[in-house]
Amino acid sequence: MISEKKLPYLIKLLDDKEPTTQEALKHEFASSSGDLSNELTALGLDLDLSVEDKAKLTHLLLPARRKTLMNEWQIPAQGKSAMAEDWDSFEYHLRLISDYLHDGISLRPSLSDTLDLLADEFRADMGETPISANALRLWMFDDGQFTGNKETYYLPQNSDLCWVADAGLGNPISLATLFMLVGRRLNLDISGCNYPGHFLARIYSDKSGAEMQLVDCFHKGRIIPAQKVLAEHKEISINAKIAITGHSSLGEILWRFLRNLEHSFKQSTNLRSKSTEEDVKLFALLSKSLEN
Repeated sequence: MISEKKLPYLIKLLDDKEPTTQEALKHEFASSSGDLSNELTALGLDLDLSVEDKAKLTHLLLPARRKTLMNEWQIPAQGKSAMAEDWDSFEYHLRLISDYLHDGISLRPSLSDTLDLLADEFRADMGETPISANALRLWMFDDGQFTGNKETYYLPQNSDLCWVADAGLGNPISLATLFMLVGRRLNLDISGCNYPGHFLARIYSDKSGAEMQLVDCFHKGRIIPAQKVLAEHKEISINAKIAITGHSSLGEILWRFLRNLEHSFKQSTNLRSKSTEEDVKLFALLSKSLEN
């Protein structure tokens, strides 16, 4: 680990182009957890870092973050089927993914705190108005507070739920998962629909509590009546029908997160770089840990 006493001296050496110095820095930062945001903030060093130094430091911390992710990944031997409805494990692993995709130098709330804050903001805005899944849908998506990241669809940070909560942008599965996790804090029944090619959320009609409705979180939370889709689109595939009528376990959702990340890094313009190649292998390996 890197002590706060040693850290300022290491930061000063970031601009030293001597090969032996750079190798020493790699060794030092590799011994950390991969996240020095608390230490940098406590010392006031976060304000002094140039854009170039931030990029260098993030790169130097990446191997340590990769090691931390692998060491703390705790999927049961039975894979995704063993996760069932274990929301604590689901959120824990999503937090590991968020921590890995973070730069390791800027201070931000944890995933749990981020979700708590969103739930608290919603409660405060609702006041005396009854809380429902549809009300949360409107609050999150109707005015564009959260929307699909169409311009940089394959950006890996679209799978970092902390980044998504802050930027208001994400991919279909991260936005739907954010909706689910905030809803869980409000005791709302929101689940996932593992629709092929475009992940959706699932809620039920506020009036009867029986009519299933699909929510396209990527497109401003638009409602898609499930039974209407099944009745009017006979051409949809068997897999699509199963996704609409069946249940998506949390393990399956986490697996799809990982496969999305593997694909995102494959789409990276830096695919030839060693670091990006390692990211592709990393998320392929983690997704396999869920396939037993």
